[in-house]
Amino acid sequence: MKVKILKKSDEKLVLHVKETSSAFVNALRRKVISELPCFAIDEVDFIQNNSPMYNEYLANRIGLIPLTLEETSVKNAVIKFSLDVEGPGIVCSRDLKSTDEKIKVYNENIPIIKLGGGQTLKLEATAIVGTGKKHAKFQCALASYNYYPEIRIKGCKKCEDAILKACPRNLITKEGSELVVKNIEQCNLCGACVEACEHEGVKVRGKDDEFIFFVESYNNVPAYEHLRKAIEILKEQTASLVKELK
Repeated sequence: MKVKILKKSDEKLVLHVKETSSAFVNALRRKVISELPCFAIDEVDFIQNNSPMYNEYLANRIGLIPLTLEETSVKNAVIKFSLDVEGPGIVCSRDLKSTDEKIKVYNENIPIIKLGGGQTLKLEATAIVGTGKKHAKFQCALASYNYYPEIRIKGCKKCEDAILKACPRNLITKEGSELVVKNIEQCNLCGACVEACEHEGVKVRGKDDEFIFFVESYNNVPAYEHLRKAIEILKEQTASLVKELK
């Protein structure tokens, strides 16, 4: 298997993976979205709520707010949060105050509810560690993949203008007398260029053994660290399976 980094930042990681199978990249995707540990608010105790929203609805929204992660605090950790806001105004995730400086809301600008004059929201909440297998609120990263595109354009001069206009991402351009594809990694295999050609001069397909693999982090852990941890989990589980088969 060969891997090339197409884009790397703390929030996003995009890889070109080749000489592998869809089974492998899908297994890796599943580890990222379902088996990485993260904090999420699991229980909410309402002290006062005279807003227009039910307690259950607010508890669900609060539970989906991403929290930061500190590896040393993961095992059996229980973190307390509190919120005490009076309207008028918009209650945001930054209003949730944590008892642990290392475990807090990751994005402070997520709106929770708009309070009117005289309305109050006061609560206490508890955050625990879980994984996406237990509930979607414990999902700390997104992972996806698609087949690496292959585009072939042959002749068909009569359809050139239609082909150029068809691509929704403007990946097809004309150089000299030929149509060429630039930034092919951005192709989503929509087939618009194929439909635009009346003489079957354009062929688009996804390669069976090449993939674009995408990871996006929802918390303070960099995307490449999420992927590294997912690979470790996959290796451990594979080694355990091999041991059992013996």
